[in-house]
Amino acid sequence: MTDKIFSMPVRVNDFIASTVNLNNLEIGVYFRLLCFAWEEKCQLCNEIEEIYEICKAHDEKSRKVVDKILKKYFTLNSDNCFNQKAQVEEWNRIHHNSEIRSFAGKIGGQAKNKQNSGKEVPLIPILRPILRPNVNNKIIYSEEFDEFWSNDGRSIKSDTFIQYKKLSKEDKKDLKRKWELYKDQNTNEKGKFFKACERFIAKRIFDQISLQENVVQFDPLTKVKSYVSFVKKGQRIPSISDDMVKIMLKEDWITKEEFDRW
Repeated sequence: MTDKIFSMPVRVNDFIASTVNLNNLEIGVYFRLLCFAWEEKCQLCNEIEEIYEICKAHDEKSRKVVDKILKKYFTLNSDNCFNQKAQVEEWNRIHHNSEIRSFAGKIGGQAKNKQNSGKEVPLIPILRPILRPNVNNKIIYSEEFDEFWSNDGRSIKSDTFIQYKKLSKEDKKDLKRKWELYKDQNTNEKGKFFKACERFIAKRIFDQISLQENVVQFDPLTKVKSYVSFVKKGQRIPSISDDMVKIMLKEDWITKEEFDRW
């Protein structure tokens, strides 16, 4: 039996939730690496130049994207190869179940041979399949999150919980109040126009909201200011545009040297 598994399953909800902060280029690199790893039993060789070639990363910008994806989603295994944990678990599950189907076919043929020959044929041990766990049943929501959560008919609880767990204690302060006011401001008789809660958190929209007398006030500079530390450290992330860096310089939040270095 071949070890090749030609069809790679993708859990759409998990994939969307885990890539919500990626741009289109980064998603493309990530998915290409997943596909290539699947063909190699969920392993990528630890040869960075070869990985760059797989992703057609021939310039500095695209290579930085590849480095980011490797660091964020892949780890080195005992064979010194990159792999993605969830993909490995899925490959093992499917491979194991494939072996079971193969055994079942042999057992069926074994029974026919026994009927035809009248001889006793040693039984092949029957393996139990590895069942895919119900993801929702695996999630244990914290009391803190349950106090925050309310079903608005648009947001997905499991995806919101994933993003909520990434927040610091300071981020969570007044988060529920900001979320409720944000929803109220973006709802009218024509419908709901607010983003789902998981995107409200992932995009850090709450950073743009200041609370004064139960009024949601958006300060466009608040979001820009929240990224100043990244620019000062030279940490490039997709959320920071060149225009934002120019604003930082104009507001004297960064020096001319830091601006030029960026």
